[in-house]
Amino acid sequence: MTRENENREQRESIRIKDRILLSYYPVTQEEFKSKVQEYIEGVEDPWVDSCHPTFQKDIKKHLKNIKDRDKDMAAVLEILDQKLNMILGLIGTEEMCDRGSLPNKLYKVDLSAKGLGFLAKEKLSRGNILSLSIGLLPEHYFFTCFAKVVRIEKRDGGWFAGLKFVWITEDDQEKLIEHIFSRQVLYLRMRRQQKEKGRKG
Repeated sequence: MTRENENREQRESIRIKDRILLSYYPVTQEEFKSKVQEYIEGVEDPWVDSCHPTFQKDIKKHLKNIKDRDKDMAAVLEILDQKLNMILGLIGTEEMCDRGSLPNKLYKVDLSAKGLGFLAKEKLSRGNILSLSIGLLPEHYFFTCFAKVVRIEKRDGGWFAGLKFVWITEDDQEKLIEHIFSRQVLYLRMRRQQKEKGRKG
């Protein structure tokens, strides 16, 4: 294993406790393969659905051009675009919300770049594939990915499900790694401040 691969493996393995916006629903193996194929072919985007998908393709094309010239400006516009998509999605159909295409509920999770664990109200079956819509906070970065249920156990009046990502775009995984690092830095800083207060007290 090369040094670069080792570093990436370490980055992907870091796990934190976090709160994210999340919605999910089970899909069949056929649905999973079909959806990923649509993403690969560019028929659909692996980002949170909105009721106005025709806007997204034009915006993403312009964002890519801006990113080549000014990364900071592109990052700001990307966040604004995602917030607008979220609002448009909320104005969308009830079917979308029922199907779980909008991350509309806050969950406490164990989160890494390889997967996540959360407390589900219903018992999920081990081996099931789930379509996940995730919103990272406070960045308000939204994306869709797929995960397999690898662990399920009774806990705290619900079912704790351990999920392993089986399909996520490289860009989304990088954003996830950045998010995890920033949260970890914040957590370590807060712990250090608590210790310093304890010594002074």
